[in-house]
Amino acid sequence: MFSPLTFSMPLITFVTVISVLCILIYLQMKLIKLNAIDSTNEYIKKIKDSIEDKEIAVITFNQTLGKGQMGKVWLSESNKNVCISFIFKELGINVANNFKLNIIVSLLLVKVLKNIGLKELSVKWPNDILSDGKKLCGILIELNIKKTDITQSIIGIGLNVNQSYFGDLINATSIINSTNNHSDLDEISLKIISEFENFRNYLDNSDFNKLKRDYLELLYGYKIEKKFRISGNVFKGKIIDINSGGMLVVKIDGKKLEFKNQEIELIY
Repeated sequence: MFSPLTFSMPLITFVTVISVLCILIYLQMKLIKLNAIDSTNEYIKKIKDSIEDKEIAVITFNQTLGKGQMGKVWLSESNKNVCISFIFKELGINVANNFKLNIIVSLLLVKVLKNIGLKELSVKWPNDILSDGKKLCGILIELNIKKTDITQSIIGIGLNVNQSYFGDLINATSIINSTNNHSDLDEISLKIISEFENFRNYLDNSDFNKLKRDYLELLYGYKIEKKFRISGNVFKGKIIDINSGGMLVVKIDGKKLEFKNQEIELIY
């Protein structure tokens, strides 16, 4: 037994350590933690064929050249944020279900963030998580497709945790800015990984219509008039749906229009 003379770890810290250890015991996927890397997505691409595991998670708190949507750079202050990439191999799902995959990723992350005390969470189509209307988390999903099947998916997650200053990025926020509390990066990482252990099960067994309803309830700007930028011009419109292919359906001047990613920008 520990005595007060030999063990002086604060109770809260002790409970946190025990919780993390319990999570580690039950995790099934292979974990790789890196001190620093240019991009966790690029790293996982390099090592995936040399590792037999069907599910791998790569973690770093120091990503120097993270990737965002359409080749954009995700900048992260060293040792203040969490960068995780997952690979799920041998998925074998039809490419027509690719947006189901996106929905599940967003819902799993929102669940984790709610459980650690974040409020006013929403999803900005297609893949950003917002807190109080500001970007908290970015997601990059890359697929391997053979004929009509998605064979594997690499999911990159960049979560702003203890970074409080974002320079000119006025629409960025973090957990510390939203809660005024410093967070343990290891603890948050393991909570995300633990939740993503359910990813394959959700993908195989969840009803798409139920998932879509949950996604639309979280969708930023859903059925609310917002400004959109299309081909350099600004229009007012309302998001009214996401179609089966994941395209955004917006009602502008009485017309229902469908947009792929990068064809429309929601101004927020």
